[in-house]
Order: sequence, then C-alpha cells, then structure tokens
Amino acid sequence: MLSCRACFRRHVQALDVPTAHVLRPRSHVRSIPAHHGARLLSTHQGVPSHVDDPDDGPRPRQDRWKRSGVAANVKKREDAALRNSNPNSNLNLRPTRDETPNLARLGHRDPRIPETDWNRRKRELRYLQDPLELATFVSNELRKDRVEEMLQLVIMASHSMECVVSWNHIVDHYLTKGRVTDAIKVYNDMKKRAQFPDAYTYTILLRGLSENAHLSGVLSKALSIYHSLSAPNSRVAPSIIHTNAALRVCARALDMDALWGIAGKIPESGPAAANARTYLTIINALRQSLLLNGPKGETAEQAASRKDRGIVEARRMWEGIVGRWRSADLIIDEELICAMGRLLLAGSRPRDWDDVLSLVEQTMDVPRFVPRLGTEERQLAGLPRLRAPNVPAQHRFDDDHLSPDSKGMRGDEFLALKPQGMSSMVPNALSYVRPGNNTLSLVQEVCLKTVASKASQDYWDALTDPGTYNVVPDLVSLHMRLRNIRQARASAQAVQLLQEQMIDKGIMPRPATYRIAMSSCVRDKNNHNSMKHATQILNTMLRLQEDVDAKAVTMFAELAVSFPLAKGSDLVDALTMLNPIVRNLRLQLSVGGQMRGNQGVGATYLKGNARQDAINALRRIHGVYDRLLYSNLIEEGQKASFKVEKAKLSSFIRRVMFKDGGDQSPAAKAVSEQELEPEEVDQHSYPKDTEDVVEKKTERDTRKVSERPRPLKYGWPNKPTRRTEREEAR
Repeated sequence: MLSCRACFRRHVQALDVPTAHVLRPRSHVRSIPAHHGARLLSTHQGVPSHVDDPDDGPRPRQDRWKRSGVAANVKKREDAALRNSNPNSNLNLRPTRDETPNLARLGHRDPRIPETDWNRRKRELRYLQDPLELATFVSNELRKDRVEEMLQLVIMASHSMECVVSWNHIVDHYLTKGRVTDAIKVYNDMKKRAQFPDAYTYTILLRGLSENAHLSGVLSKALSIYHSLSAPNSRVAPSIIHTNAALRVCARALDMDALWGIAGKIPESGPAAANARTYLTIINALRQSLLLNGPKGETAEQAASRKDRGIVEARRMWEGIVGRWRSADLIIDEELICAMGRLLLAGSRPRDWDDVLSLVEQTMDVPRFVPRLGTEERQLAGLPRLRAPNVPAQHRFDDDHLSPDSKGMRGDEFLALKPQGMSSMVPNALSYVRPGNNTLSLVQEVCLKTVASKASQDYWDALTDPGTYNVVPDLVSLHMRLRNIRQARASAQAVQLLQEQMIDKGIMPRPATYRIAMSSCVRDKNNHNSMKHATQILNTMLRLQEDVDAKAVTMFAELAVSFPLAKGSDLVDALTMLNPIVRNLRLQLSVGGQMRGNQGVGATYLKGNARQDAINALRRIHGVYDRLLYSNLIEEGQKASFKVEKAKLSSFIRRVMFKDGGDQSPAAKAVSEQELEPEEVDQHSYPKDTEDVVEKKTERDTRKVSERPRPLKYGWPNKPTRRTEREEAR
C-alpha cells in the first residue's frame, strides 16, 4: 500500500507531524521492510508521537538517582523495614548479620577495642547465644592464653546476657598467673557493667589471693573484699567457704591479728559455723606463728614462754572442737588431728609431746603403748625421765596447769572420752577417725622426741598390721621409723627395714634413705657387725642408684676410720668396696656424662655444694688408706698396691681443688666474700686484714723478677738441671 512516495506522505500528514521532518532526506535510516499486516503506529502512551526514538527524548530526573548507590541503600532499608513489620512475609526468609539478639543489643563500638578486633568478636558472638556456651568457649580459649580477646568478647556479651561465669573464668585465670591487679580490675569492671558477682566470684577471688599472699597489698585487698560481703547492700551473704578462704589469706600473710579478727565473728551454730577446715586453718596458722613470728633478739626463755601461750590457746580451742564432735555438730578428720598433734610437738614442754599420744587415743581409739607422763603407771613401769636439754628449766616439770583456777592436770583435754547417757549403752557410739600415714609418721616423731624406742616398734606393728588398721607405710613414715632405729643404735633393723619394707615392696629408696640408714651404722659402731651392715647398705645403693650419694659414702668412710674393732681384712674389704665408688665420684667431678641429645649417658657433672660433698667423700676415703698404711694391720708387702692407689687419689684431689680455686673451704670463702662487700670496703685501699698478705705477695713477685735470668745476645741461656738446682740450694 505504501510502495509509492506520495502515498506515504499522505498517511504521514494525517498524523499531525510537521512536514519538514518527513520530507527531510534520511540516508542513514534503513529502509523499512514491508511486513504484511504489521502495525506501523505505536500505541505506547509514555512516548510522544513526534519522537522517533525514546532514547533521544528528554529523560526523567529520577533515572540517574535510581542507579546510584544511595538508592540501593534506601531500597535495602525499605526491605528491612518491611521484613520487621511483617515477620511472615516471604522477604524474611533470608537471614542477615544483625538478626541475633546479642548483636542487636550490642550498641556502638567501645573506643578501647580496635575496629578489627570488634568485628572479629562480633563474628564469634554470633554463634554464642547461650551463657553456658559462652562460658565454655571462654574457658577453652583461656587455656590458649587468649586473655585480651576473651575479655573483649565478654565485655561485648554483657550488653545482651548475664555472663557472670565467663567473668569468673577471666578473674580466675589472672589470679592463677599471679596478676592480682588485673584480676581486681576485671572484678571492678564486671560490677560497672551490671554483671553482679555471685558467691563463686568471691570464693575465686579470696582463694586466688591466698595463693598470692606473698605479694604486697594482697591482705588488705582480701580483707576489703571479705568485709564487703557483710555490707547492707551486698547481694551475697558470707558463707563458711568465704570465711575459710579469708582465714587462709591471713594465715599465709602471717597476720594473726587479722585472723583472730575474722575468727571472732564466726557464729557458733548455723550454716556459717566453723567446720573442720576452719579449725585446721587456725591451728596451722598458730603453729607457723610460733615457729616463724619470733621477735628479733628473743631469748630461749622468752621463746619458750611465747610458744607455751600459743599452745594453751590451742588446748582451749580443742576442748570446743571435741565438744562439738561429741554432739555430732562437727566432723573431724585425720588432717585436723595431725595438725593439732604437730602443734603440740612445736611446744617446749615434754608434757606437750606426750599429749600427742593421748590425742591419737582420744580421736582414733589407738591405745597408748607407754604410760602418760606424771602418772603412777609410768613410775611403776620404770621408764626414765625425759631428757630435754634444750628445754628451759621452768618448763621441764609436769605439774603445770592450764590456768590458776583449773582443777585438772595439764593434758586432761586429751583424755579418752567416756560415753554418756543413752550412748553409754551402745558400744563404740563415737565414730572414730581411721589412722593413715600422716598419723603413723606423727606417732613415730613423738616416740623419737620422747626417746620411746619400744613404743615406736609397738605403734609401727599395730598400725601396719593387716588385721587392724592396715596402714601401708610411705617414704616419709619409713624415714621416721629409720630415725627411731638410729636412735636405738639398731643397724641390723635398718638393713632389714630397707630390704623388706622398701625394696621388696617396690618403694625406691632416696639418697636421704641411705644417709639415715648409714648413720644408724655409724651410731652403732661399737657393734662388731656394724661394718657388715654398712657394706650391705652400700651394696644396695650401688645396685639401685646410677650415681652414688657422696654423703652416704662419707659416712661409710668415717665408720671405717673410727671402727674400734676393725681388722686389716675389714679395711681391705672396705677399700675394695670403695674402689668403684671412687671411679664414679671422679667421673662426676671431672667430665661427667650428661645427656647430650641421644648420646652420652653416665654420671652427672657435680656443681656447688654437691661438688664439695664429693670432694669431702674422697678425702675421707683417703683417710681410710692412711689408717691401713700407717698401722700394722697388714704386712708391708701388701701395702704397695694401696700406696699406688692412695697416690692416684691424692693427686686427683689436689688437681680438682686447684681447678676449683685452691684449698680454701667454702666457709672461708663465704667469710672473705662477706668482708669484701662493696658497701663495707674502701675500693681505693687494701683491707686491714690483708695488708700483710699484699706486702708479702709484692715482695715475692719482686724476688721472682730479680731472679729471672737475663737474656743473652742471641737467646736465653740453657735451663739448669735438677742437679744444678740442688747444688745451688745447698
């Protein structure tokens, strides 16, 4: 239809379009293909009819804004608002970063936390919605020493949840590391963030402060925290656990005034009443004050009187303990009983030492195997009076009372209890404490101080009997039993105990074990078998120990020198026994053979006091050679080999001493070093005590320089022979 140009112009004029646009030649426009039945007129209402291309027309002003980042942000905020207004909408199906409750309440960033750490803690906090999960995560990360990171995390979590347990973990970690100031700072910061401390918080604080009681200012901080529990606005009531922790701080700080101030406020009954741990802490603190808190310049009589006053106070307290135990208000244990017993052993009176056996009988139902002091039974038994040379004269008698108005004899508070009332009809109505190794070592120590050798053996047999108490002795109890054997001069029993009670039962002896056993043989030197027993102990040490103990070897050599019944064969056997020991000691003093990677296993190189002990042992062995060679115990023909060994040993001792700095003893060196301290010596002048020594040394050096041969023109003269030197000396 529109194949001719005239027809096309007529149709265009009907559209009310300027003719100039139609008649203008358009060479760049492609020819319109003829499509039969196609509409040529657009029905789109948004584009004017006279605009050929929509892109060529004027654009709305909103187009560029819609394509900007600001519009995208606005659209994102609109979508978020729609999701919050309609939770069931389909737009809320995709989660966002700020949908968790703890992050929604997070607020602005703390300026003390860097932005990078803030974002990292947010990512961690997104998966910690529960306080328990947070506390577990904090506890695990603190083991990796991520303290600062966990503190930031807990601070951020405090905005949305109660995380007191996590705060407690951080406080406990700081106290474990000894950072008391940081722990107190975290505790105060915790309260500022509305995280109120609970009972565990105060327990952790007081317990941690007791472990750091050696630091300055810890006691005052502990007392301030403990007294804050009794404030009217305190959310936590003080319990006996808090009281025990505060008493422990005072005990370790050796402040008895503060300790008695806290103990005086403990109620007599109720949940906050004292328990066994409370009395144990007070008794141990009292014992430490008697042993360590003595004033300077105190005489022996004053020290004995001070100890006696402390023990009288402990005796009065024990009466209250027994009363509460008898009325079933208190449960006592072995630790409390032994603490009271060791407090009595710290006293100056023999009566106090003897009362320990009554204490064991009262609380454990272990009968006494020796009568009490001051009783008729003891006099009839024919036991000697106690030898107490270090006890003042006014404290050696047994007729002193607790106070002038007391009617009973001193020690009646430890008498065995008699059932009363309905309990008298029931046998063994009281629940006695079962003894253990602590009791066994305590009883052995009492027998040692009261010189009761037979009672020591009776108590040992009774407590270790499988049919009664079946106490398996440990190393401490065995050492105390060896000391009683040494006091009784029973070297044969020492060897038997070492073999049957220790080696056969798999208990490895220590160096101290051999020293005590060897000293038993030295004390029993008048026994003709003591040398034989000492040789058995030394053989055991060589078989079980890699390196010999120098002090035990010294005792063996002293026994060989001072043995009054020694024969030539005994000394020869002793030196034969000491020959491998000398080689071991020489190896320890010279090169050693310590582990270097996976190579070199042998003797340990000795230093310090251990080195001096080894040198002393070699000297004592040298003395054994002297006794054998300078006596007529063996024939002269048999002494040649011993003279050679003695010369080798003497040469080695002199070489080691020269290498270590001369023949000066450690005590002399300590005195000389003390005299030459910088604050006591004028560094620009010689000390008065060493002026003669310096003058002699200067004179000797001058004489050596003057006697030095002068050099010849072409060299030094020939060295004079020994014969020429002897002739010149003549």
